[in-house]
Amino acid sequence: MSDLLKKVYDPEAFRKKGYQLIDLLAAHIEKMQSPNLQAKVFDPIAPEVLYDFWKKDFENPEGAFYEKALPLFNHIHHPKYLGHQTAAVAPDAVLAELFSSFLDTGMGVYEQGHTGVVLERLIIEILSDKMHIPKAQSSGFLTSGGTLGNLTALLCARAVMVEKDIWQAGYESQQYAFMVSEEAHYSVDKAIRTMGLGEKGLIKVPVDALYRLDTSQLEKYYEAARRDNIIVIGVIANACTTAVGAHDPIDAIADFCEAHGLWLHVDAAHGGALLFSKKYRDYLNGIERADSVILDFHKMLLTPSIVTAIVFRNGDHSYRTFAQKASYLWDNAESREWYNLAKRTFELTKTTMSLRIYTLLRHYGEAIFEEYLDRQYDLAKQFARIIEADGHFEMPLEYPESNIVCYRYFDPAFSPSDLDELNLKIREAVVADAEYFIIQTRIEGRVYLRSTLVNAFTTEKELYGLLEKIKQVKSQIS
Repeated sequence: MSDLLKKVYDPEAFRKKGYQLIDLLAAHIEKMQSPNLQAKVFDPIAPEVLYDFWKKDFENPEGAFYEKALPLFNHIHHPKYLGHQTAAVAPDAVLAELFSSFLDTGMGVYEQGHTGVVLERLIIEILSDKMHIPKAQSSGFLTSGGTLGNLTALLCARAVMVEKDIWQAGYESQQYAFMVSEEAHYSVDKAIRTMGLGEKGLIKVPVDALYRLDTSQLEKYYEAARRDNIIVIGVIANACTTAVGAHDPIDAIADFCEAHGLWLHVDAAHGGALLFSKKYRDYLNGIERADSVILDFHKMLLTPSIVTAIVFRNGDHSYRTFAQKASYLWDNAESREWYNLAKRTFELTKTTMSLRIYTLLRHYGEAIFEEYLDRQYDLAKQFARIIEADGHFEMPLEYPESNIVCYRYFDPAFSPSDLDELNLKIREAVVADAEYFIIQTRIEGRVYLRSTLVNAFTTEKELYGLLEKIKQVKSQIS
């Protein structure tokens, strides 16, 4: 081995750097929990400036890298981080990812993935139990994100529901489609277009006053599709929607699907975590009737990105999605082997993501998920009450159904378009200040501020402070 390779694999250097990194991150978590925290959520540095900074560092690397990099990331563990739906990850899950990254075993085939493959099965069985689906009947696996999860599930639906083998023969002239609420996540539209179904492949159904799919409209849109010679093969329910966190009525959608012989897929990337909450589990009533479900562990289950579970009520269906012929992996491409995951997934080489979840469950049990979920959902409802009592804001929903709260500064003297412009400027100013991090969304065409309560360190103190910050910014803008 060359001197350089010996340096790369030096166990003593690895041990030293590892201790230093863990100490740095532990100090960061400790700092984020300080009651007198003064740090910004992130450094609002311009892209070109940051590019020049790292370009110079690459050309002349001086100082410790991690110490230099940490201040230049968005601090999701910061109690004033109220932005995108990304988990404030649990430290034990991070250690599990370090462990799995070091071993770096591919998960597509059992002979390489071994323990990671088996742990995936155990996790899917836990989810099946939570969904009240018999373990002997259901099956599934983990994949890299909700977008890929939705695409995989919908490809499976196509393989099961369409008599023609489109995977082998391709489309002819027939148009197929799925129905979904107009509030569905963009990944659903992306999946449909990736499948080659085009714009007509996604039939968007209006929502009700609570931004849930209006099931009274399903029959109307289904019949309209039939008149246009479009074959509807399934319906996609949201649990929950991205903008306001609304849960579609899964039971009612399942009734419609069963009446018409359609596939029911539930995009529960965000809200599926409520399987672990007795208090809020009712939002998922009917999920046991779905043919396929996806759930992101990296949104509301304290797990590093990116981990998505796909669960099929009929496990046999999952083998019909792809027809992989790879003699160097297995002799029989048609055999149904749960432990050779590449027969059912897009991915052959994928990370051992199961370790991140299993570690948390092994150390803390399901109680850690339930306590965290109940806390964040309770806090969102309390935030809505705080907003309502303030009197300077309006909300599209009086009672949020998730940890997402949408609101906007309201002044009756402003026109709707002026209010949009005002709230855009408020959000821009709040983010530029960097004391808080929030995002924006559009609901029925109007601009709203959007806060996602992902952080176990966030309290009512920070929420009151955010509203005061917004009012302060508004007075400066006016």
